[in-house]
Amino acid sequence: MPQLAANRPPPADYYAENLRYVLGHVRLYYADVLMPQEHAFAESVLACSAAAQRLFARLIGRKGPWIRVDKVNYAEVDDLESSLDELHLAELISINNPAPADALLGLLTNPERAQLFPNVAASSKPQWIERCVSGHSDAYISQRIARQFPWVCVRPYQIFTLYQLLFFGDTHQDLSTFVLEDLGMLRYERYELTPEHRQFADRAQLDRYLYLRALNALSHRVEEMPTLAPSLAHALRINTRSRLEARVRDRACNRLGRWHERRDESAAALDCYASSTSHPARERSARVLQRLGDQVGVEKLLCLMRSAPRSAEEEDFAERFGAPRQRSVIPTTEYQIVGAVPREIEQYAIDTLTADRGRGWHLENRFSLGIAGLAFWPVVFADIPGAFVNPFQSAPVDLGWPDFLAPRADLFEAHVELLHDEQRFVEFVRRTSLEKRGVANRLVSWRHFDEKLLDAVLSAIPATALLSLGLFVLENLHRLRTGFPDLLIVYGPGEYEFVEVKGPTDQLQPGQRIWFKALARLQLPARVVKFKTSGAGL
Repeated sequence: MPQLAANRPPPADYYAENLRYVLGHVRLYYADVLMPQEHAFAESVLACSAAAQRLFARLIGRKGPWIRVDKVNYAEVDDLESSLDELHLAELISINNPAPADALLGLLTNPERAQLFPNVAASSKPQWIERCVSGHSDAYISQRIARQFPWVCVRPYQIFTLYQLLFFGDTHQDLSTFVLEDLGMLRYERYELTPEHRQFADRAQLDRYLYLRALNALSHRVEEMPTLAPSLAHALRINTRSRLEARVRDRACNRLGRWHERRDESAAALDCYASSTSHPARERSARVLQRLGDQVGVEKLLCLMRSAPRSAEEEDFAERFGAPRQRSVIPTTEYQIVGAVPREIEQYAIDTLTADRGRGWHLENRFSLGIAGLAFWPVVFADIPGAFVNPFQSAPVDLGWPDFLAPRADLFEAHVELLHDEQRFVEFVRRTSLEKRGVANRLVSWRHFDEKLLDAVLSAIPATALLSLGLFVLENLHRLRTGFPDLLIVYGPGEYEFVEVKGPTDQLQPGQRIWFKALARLQLPARVVKFKTSGAGL
């Protein structure tokens, strides 16, 4: 593939080649899943001339689907008009097609709006668009804009979105991923890909996922269309067949449940939460039941949450809900601030704690996750069926799932046995850091885990303590991704502590309380440093 270089224009065929790569990969791995019109889309693109492909690759990456022609100008496209015509004939774009008036008005600048519609005035752009739409027909608005600012529309936009989903495995990545990698900003671990390991086994599974995504999108619209709620709640009772499906369904159920709660529709809210398997469904249900006076129902839910918490937040909620407040036993040290509270309170804490000796780093969750990522790299990137479905994953698809370790049990146990030897632990982590530096791993922030920090950590913190921490993280990723103390302070060999920094009005969050309990069980030194100003209380 053509490569990028920093501060230089991309090669002429760069974006087009990336587009061709995505289309080819998806057609290879999902040939039996794609519908005829989806195959036809790729064939139409690949049949275009080089210039038209280059233009389409640029257009498909723009925020759209409506794009003004006068805003389209790319050095690698020599004859823009000819390329636009070719794409239009191939039915990959349309020119001046019917479009929502408010969307077209949103493409105009302030001077352009004043020029085309001088009789419409408003104090803000949204208000101006609303007044213009209410005062003129859609046809009139489109005609006025088309004369001076013609637009194009990427027609198979949804089909290409599907290709991106099948290629990247989620909807959060797009063609910009290639740019990051080719600029050297990201590199990915190499692993074998086979059609048998793809994310969607057949069209039925893909359609179920797309259906759930559509339901989730509708859950955002019940505020403006309340009549959607009953049918949406009924549709969301669907039994999911994968964790991927469950996550999408649960987000919609929880969102719809909260909407019902705000409307004091308790029965409907409880019904939505009962269809969800993700936090905060059970917490919200307990709160609703308490408001209804159903203490038996509350206790039953709290028992379930205590025995098998779905998240750190839920575990903390189950312990504290309805119980009398108890004074925190978390070690806390107070410092008085003279004058205004510093803007960078964490750096102020580091300077205060290391005034006499030692060094400090503001790492938060990057520390605990980084140790786990480096120490258990072979486990994270193990060749497990279905774990890797595209070339651009910084983690397996099931990282963070409650049963993440189950299919990796043998490898995990063998690796733990290796790391129990302190010297081998240190050697392994150092070697992994050296060999893998710059390779994308969702657990490791290379920008923060530089060699100086790693040397300080391995010199100050016993390997047994680091192994215990890494083990705990990997076994609890599904519920403890956040909340680790802000700072690592190293005073000397064997002298270190983890510090959560709180300003005068800050309080510990549920995830932070859970982490302090865990660190105490692991016998790792941790405390809260509370900064107060005159008259400020805890």
